[in-house]
Amino acid sequence: MKNLSFGIFNVISVFLIVLLIVLILLPFNLINLEQAQRIAKWKSEYEQLNYCFSLVNLHEGSIVPTNEEAGIVVSSRYMYERIKPYFDLIENPNINFSKYNYRKMKGNKINKMHQFYFDKFFVKKDGVILSIKQNEQEIKDEKQPLFYMFVDINGIEKPNRIGQDIFIINIYKNYIAAMGNSKTYAKLKYNCSPLGNGLYCSEYYLLGGRF
Repeated sequence: MKNLSFGIFNVISVFLIVLLIVLILLPFNLINLEQAQRIAKWKSEYEQLNYCFSLVNLHEGSIVPTNEEAGIVVSSRYMYERIKPYFDLIENPNINFSKYNYRKMKGNKINKMHQFYFDKFFVKKDGVILSIKQNEQEIKDEKQPLFYMFVDINGIEKPNRIGQDIFIINIYKNYIAAMGNSKTYAKLKYNCSPLGNGLYCSEYYLLGGRF
C-alpha cells in the first residue's frame, strides 16, 4: 500500500508540475498567436494598399504631385481627396474618434508635437483605420517621404500600439514603402523589440522578422 500511495503521489506531483508549466506558458503562447495573426493581416493589408497606390500613380501621373502640378498647395486634405476614389472607404463611419487613443509600442502616449501624431482618420469598409500626414521636415532629397500613412489593421480594437496593430507607410512621389525600408535588418530588429519604439516593425514584419 505504501508503494501504491507513493506512486500515486508521484503521478499527482508530476501532473501538478506540468499543469503549472502550461499555465505559465499559455498566456505567452496566446500573445504570440495573436501577434502572428496581426502580422499576417498587416502583410495582406500592405499588399492591398500598395496596389491602390500603384493605381493612383498610374491614373494620376504620380501619387504626390508638386504644388505646380496640382495648381494648389498639396496638403493632407488634398491627398485624401486624391486617393479616395481608389480606396474602399466608408463615407461616414460611426466611430467616435475622440475616444480613439493609440500609443508607442512601449505604451507611451504620443503628444501633438510628435512627428507621428495623427488626428484626421478615415475608415475602410473592412474596419482598417487610415490617416495621412505630411512630412513636416525639410525635404532635401528623394529618399525622404513626402507624406506618411497611418494604418491600424484592426480598427478601434486594442492594443492600438505602433508595431503591434499600427504600422506606418512612407509615401513618396511615385511609390510607397513601409517605414524603415532603408534601414539595415539589424536596425529593424532592434527597433521592433522591447528596446525600440516599434516604428520599423512595419518593414521588419514584411521581411519575415519575428516578434
